[in-house]
Amino acid sequence: TKNSATQQRVIDTVLGWSPSPVEIPQELVASLTPGIASTGQYFHTSRPFQVGFLIEFVEQWKEKGLDEQHRLLANPWEFKGFVTRLNFRSTLLQGYPNRPSPQRETLLHLIFPDTFEAIVSFDHKEKIARTFAKFVAAPEEDVDRKLEQIRPRLEPQYGSSNYLFYEPDIRVQWDPPTTGNGDLWDEFVRRAREHVDIGRLESEVPYKIEIGRRLAQAREAVLDGVDEWGRMVNAGMTNSMNNLIHYIQISKFHGWMNESSDDALIALQALWTQDDVSVAERVSDFADLFPSSVARGAGTRANVASVLLMGLDVEQYPPFRVTVFNQAYERTGYDQPEQDADEAALYEHALSFLDRFIEEAQTRGLSMRHRLDAQSLVWATQNKDGRIPEIEDPTRCPTDPWTPPNMEALSRELLWETGELQKIVHGLKDKRQVIFQGPPGTGKTYVAKRIAEWCREHGGDFQIVQFHPSYSYEDFVEGFRPTLTDGGQAGFKLTKGPLRRIAEKAEGNPDATFILVIDEINRGNVAKVLGELYFLLEYRDEKVGLQYSNEQFSLPRNLWFIGTMNTTDRSIALVDAALRRRFYFFGFFPDELPVKGLLDRWLKENNPEAKWVADLVDLANRKLEDRHLGIGPSHFMKKDPRLDENRVRFIWEQAIIPYIEEQCFGNEEKLKEFAYDRLKRELDGTALKPDAGSGQPEGAVDEGNGQPENGGDGASA
Repeated sequence: TKNSATQQRVIDTVLGWSPSPVEIPQELVASLTPGIASTGQYFHTSRPFQVGFLIEFVEQWKEKGLDEQHRLLANPWEFKGFVTRLNFRSTLLQGYPNRPSPQRETLLHLIFPDTFEAIVSFDHKEKIARTFAKFVAAPEEDVDRKLEQIRPRLEPQYGSSNYLFYEPDIRVQWDPPTTGNGDLWDEFVRRAREHVDIGRLESEVPYKIEIGRRLAQAREAVLDGVDEWGRMVNAGMTNSMNNLIHYIQISKFHGWMNESSDDALIALQALWTQDDVSVAERVSDFADLFPSSVARGAGTRANVASVLLMGLDVEQYPPFRVTVFNQAYERTGYDQPEQDADEAALYEHALSFLDRFIEEAQTRGLSMRHRLDAQSLVWATQNKDGRIPEIEDPTRCPTDPWTPPNMEALSRELLWETGELQKIVHGLKDKRQVIFQGPPGTGKTYVAKRIAEWCREHGGDFQIVQFHPSYSYEDFVEGFRPTLTDGGQAGFKLTKGPLRRIAEKAEGNPDATFILVIDEINRGNVAKVLGELYFLLEYRDEKVGLQYSNEQFSLPRNLWFIGTMNTTDRSIALVDAALRRRFYFFGFFPDELPVKGLLDRWLKENNPEAKWVADLVDLANRKLEDRHLGIGPSHFMKKDPRLDENRVRFIWEQAIIPYIEEQCFGNEEKLKEFAYDRLKRELDGTALKPDAGSGQPEGAVDEGNGQPENGGDGASA
């Protein structure tokens, strides 16, 4: 910046890091006005690298003897050799060796202004050298040597040796405005090259090839009509959910596959057909068969289709996301697609852009093997501010115990769609605290405990607590508890609660994940129990003094919370907005995934003769009409002894009817609709008109028989 006040503020900020006070010398303050260059956005967004370069330079310069320093300062080219051959010791600069380039060019000019141009962009130096190459008499590899020859050759034309290459009549020659947006492509390719240099392709391409391989296997199963085609498609799509398709869209896609498998099969066959048809025809035919209720908007539908096309040829048909490509079109000046473009037009436009990108990169010395390389670099350079995203394996989070294969295994165990489990994991990663809410028997506590156990199996740990009306801050965080002193006298001792104990474990093992499960979180006085944790749940990097010990305490980032909340409990109304804002909420309701159809899937796998029980429960839930009062499937997920009609009747009468009685209190007629025999006959299609005298259906039998040998089961929590 040429604003001296801003420059001084930035320098003061850096000097403020020193343990002893440092002031800017007045002669330096005076030199800040008017400035010598406009560095551009790239310089500012990569400021840590520029400062890091200066630190490396000063440290290694001080290691030189006085004689060597004088020798280097006596020869600009020897000095440049020293600067360009610095041995970067910090991991920051080792990972991004080209990012300090603007600061290096700046330093050369500041030390030797008569030798090195007032140009901070290496790319600009190269463009000037190419434009005026005819003035370079002796072949030189060093761009500054070329500029040294060019400058005197232009002096007669511009009447002075002090001209700048940025003067309008000179710049227009080496940086002309072009209708082809060449300057925009220069910048786009430059950023792409930086990502190639730091190994971005090595992190972006392999996992997409693996997804393509899985989807290719699924394609064969779809075209051959193999029974397992649905599972194989779901498995291939699940591995793409990290950054190719939004996790909510994955969940909707899985739901459609399960509920309308025949329609889904036809749509996939149209997309993956072996016939020699264009990609546009494939996408159009698929889109016509893909319900808008599953994916709304041409961009979202094209996104799903593009990921599936990876199973056709991942190198030629890479994944597409409309926001990423629109950003690339804007940054390169490439034409935007028509406003009303359909799915096929959007994807074809993206493929054409990738082909153009490959051509533009080739003319600038950057080679790509195929469209997948080009797409991966578009993906990597999507940040508008010029920052290079950190390289990360899209299939793994450093402190996340759930890698995709394990997530799939846990999903199979729970009989869930993997996308539903992924949503919960996404919520835990993002906010670190979630709440499962729903009626009793829907598996909230079981799933929370199973996720926590999975965490323990991968090096972490978990603890379960249950809130209730008498539970307090002293029980949960810390407080004084009755104890006997060494002399046998009664006294009080400051004791850490479960929260502090598991927080200490998490802090001592930052590479693992720890989970605190809070069962029935809404049954306690949450504001009183959590105290200052309300603040810490949102600000994990902050510390606060605890009420009793007055110790400074913070919540480790690798400590996650899973709460469960029974929506039939009236205390849910007492959960305040502050708590709701700090947690993601996931519904466990019988009429929606992941609970919807769970009992049917479990019975099919464990007790197929009793599949009718799932229909019985669905019928009762429809009559209840309130999803918050629904009957959960876990009441009937019993393996030993196996379900038979007598055992179903017992569970219904001893667990379900008492629960419904509470909901239908004062409405006896409504309660009669849930009598076991009445529901069973209605399910079988044999319901009779009720007898006017008895109020019971004709042929009703005694509903109090048939207890199982073990005495029966109560409702599952």
